[in-house]
Amino acid sequence: MLTPGSREILEHWRSASVSGREILWADSAQRLALRAAWQQSLLPHWWAAAADAQALQIVADTLALLAEAESLPPALLATALQVQEASLVQPAAILPAALRSEAANPMPLDMEADTFAKAIEDGDLETLAPLLFSMAEDENARRIVLTRLAQRLADDNHAQGLRTILYGQWHDAAADLPAQPFSLGAMALLQSHWQLPAGVAVVVPEGRASRDPAADKPLLHALRERDLPAFMGRIRALGDQPMDAIRQLFLTVTLMIIEGGGGKDPLPLIRLYVWLGSLLALPHRSLRQARKVLFSAAATTFGFAGWQRQEDWPDFSTLAAYRERAATEPVPAPWSWQSALYAAAADAGPQWWLQVAERGVAQACPVGFWSLWRTAQRAGSLTGGPLAWIHPLVVTRLYLD
Repeated sequence: MLTPGSREILEHWRSASVSGREILWADSAQRLALRAAWQQSLLPHWWAAAADAQALQIVADTLALLAEAESLPPALLATALQVQEASLVQPAAILPAALRSEAANPMPLDMEADTFAKAIEDGDLETLAPLLFSMAEDENARRIVLTRLAQRLADDNHAQGLRTILYGQWHDAAADLPAQPFSLGAMALLQSHWQLPAGVAVVVPEGRASRDPAADKPLLHALRERDLPAFMGRIRALGDQPMDAIRQLFLTVTLMIIEGGGGKDPLPLIRLYVWLGSLLALPHRSLRQARKVLFSAAATTFGFAGWQRQEDWPDFSTLAAYRERAATEPVPAPWSWQSALYAAAADAGPQWWLQVAERGVAQACPVGFWSLWRTAQRAGSLTGGPLAWIHPLVVTRLYLD
């Protein structure tokens, strides 16, 4: 789906020297053109991934990398993109003709919104494509597209919220792009939505749980002990503030990862962490919908319950104590658990994240790396509070340890 202009700028980027890429990247117009071209070049791979969760995770990682493109040095970005492109599934040989549709004539916004919603539910690409090309040209209509997509995908828990992960990374990589690459990405996202199996339906209880001492047990303890009544009692007690409850779930999963819980396969746990982080950044239409998202996320999280804290890492109290005195400690070994906390105390956090990115590229960008790297880097601002410092340790635990 590359246009001649997009093909030309990609060839220019790939053949350029290091200094040539820096000059190209410094030009805002060229940078936007490159970002649009990368989205277009990703489309056939994304379409071919269909319902393959592993292939779609690599797409999500590529989108996460593209969302962070402007924060990376051009040389590192170029190498990272080469690694990601080599990991993507083979591109679809033939794409639907609807992707080449002309934009439909504009309609009143409420009519466009209703038609858009119906086309999503019907899986009707023939109606959707020209409508999307039209809506993407208008700022208000584009905002409706983004909000409706977020709300439609957020509560589905298949593959630890893979639909929402894809949406979140695509949104941040493409929401400001020109109409054509924006629309094509939205259609690829919906193609994934239509192809993937539905998640497990979750019953949302009405009202809060009755006052029960079990509801006072912290979520982390209830999860570690696989105590479902206490866990769900706590979730129900928090149900009037569902976004705060999701924030607590996110922090709980963070601590679970640091304790070494979650099983031997890191990818489902990475997806759970990224899904919960993505949910905190999404718009939610109503209290009812936010509660539905919360209980879907809680049910998925409990699937990871039951573990013993691994002794190969210090406990939380030791981590917190080191953080308090990190500025006066000797320089720690690279990639040790101390390294991220020391970097933060030395106001070198951004450099530490860049070094982690360089290490990830040197290790051929393991599946899930860019999605986790990006989510953990901004997680502190999503959660706030006294534990905002802890998220870099997730990357250390899963990829650097």
